[in-house]
Amino acid sequence: MRDVKLYPTTTGQSWVEMSAYKHHNFKDHSEIKDEYDYIIVGAGYGGQAAARRLAELHPDSKIAVFEAIKIGDNDSGKNAGFIIDVPHDFGDQGASSFEDNKKYFELNTFIIKWMEDTIKEKGIEDVDWDHCGKYLCCAETKSFKLIEHEIEELKKMNCSYEVVEGEDLYRRTGTRYYKKALYTSGTVLINPADVLRAMFTVMPENVDVFEESPVMRIDEGSPTGIVLRSGRRVQGKFVLVTGGPFIQEFGIGKKVFCPVLSYGAFTRQFTEEEMRHMEGVKPWGCTAGHPAGTTVRFTRDNRIYVRNGFSFATNLTTSHQRIQRAIPKLRKAYENRFPELKHVNFEFVYGGMINMTMNYRPLMMQQHPTVFASACGEGAGVAKTSLLGYYLAEWVSGMSSQNLDFLKRISTPKRLPPEPFLTIGAEARLFYEELCAKKEI
Repeated sequence: MRDVKLYPTTTGQSWVEMSAYKHHNFKDHSEIKDEYDYIIVGAGYGGQAAARRLAELHPDSKIAVFEAIKIGDNDSGKNAGFIIDVPHDFGDQGASSFEDNKKYFELNTFIIKWMEDTIKEKGIEDVDWDHCGKYLCCAETKSFKLIEHEIEELKKMNCSYEVVEGEDLYRRTGTRYYKKALYTSGTVLINPADVLRAMFTVMPENVDVFEESPVMRIDEGSPTGIVLRSGRRVQGKFVLVTGGPFIQEFGIGKKVFCPVLSYGAFTRQFTEEEMRHMEGVKPWGCTAGHPAGTTVRFTRDNRIYVRNGFSFATNLTTSHQRIQRAIPKLRKAYENRFPELKHVNFEFVYGGMINMTMNYRPLMMQQHPTVFASACGEGAGVAKTSLLGYYLAEWVSGMSSQNLDFLKRISTPKRLPPEPFLTIGAEARLFYEELCAKKEI
């Protein structure tokens, strides 16, 4: 395979700054072995699930995970922290039938429980993991049709839900900005960097985890292996690549990823006096009544988090300048929702990628007899990416199941148009979506 030209970068300050596991030391680079049975490239949620599942299936094997930057500072740790059980945006092209939606719900529920069981069994219950559900909040009456549509799908799947509005919605959220919300109880709200780092700290003994160890090339020859940017070659019987849109840098899944940059901000922690405006409000999170709207969370450490603003990630990264340009829109969203607390400054601001494909389908493939890869293709990434990693490990292990067959069947990302049409079209679509979102931003 070709040498990587673009690597993940750390831009802005995100969830990892608030993680209790921020300073955990993983394996030192001097402990890298010359040979492993399984090598995993990418320590996001896909890599985490693949490593743990391989260790369950092959307790006597040697497994290594390599991450280019600090674990949790990657895009797996730069999302809004929703692990959603019900299919997100039911009408998208990635879940084109009721049967697919029902299967997604079954698999999402399974992977959430698998992760939650691991947290309990490994004694890391102090991790930022709240099983408190999610709201779909609408600020405009025209957005109510999305609530109505999702209710229809929830009824078909016999999923419980609750419509919340008026004073009840205010008491739950501490804001009068929204007119109506749809609440579902199965979503878990997390600090994604905290959970990710914590899960990697309690890997089985046969898993070596190395952060800040960028992989420059994957060798498909005999024997298979990887070459680190340091020049060190590591041999592996199998290589699993779970590095999101960066897998195309290895020549895998070429011209199918069109990742989108989005921007997030956290207030400082509210003082005791400021918390009077949030009296009785428990941690909560909402997605917006339009896909380009603002995602909002009230975190368990008493901060407000907002995320909005979309741009096309042409070079798989953002810049400090783009983050600075995103702040006014983030401030406006925050102050519109919490005018009584508009004096509170942002403490952390960042830009991160949402890995997308044109038809929202994931990628799951066998590139070579000994090289396998997976990556999510839409916005509900934590659950989907974890599922793909889990079942990629089973595929590599020669297993078969209906669940694996389903994920392989729906892994059909649409090929992208060539440049410059791709960037022009993507930027135009994002501009149009934000224009339509209006008050939902």
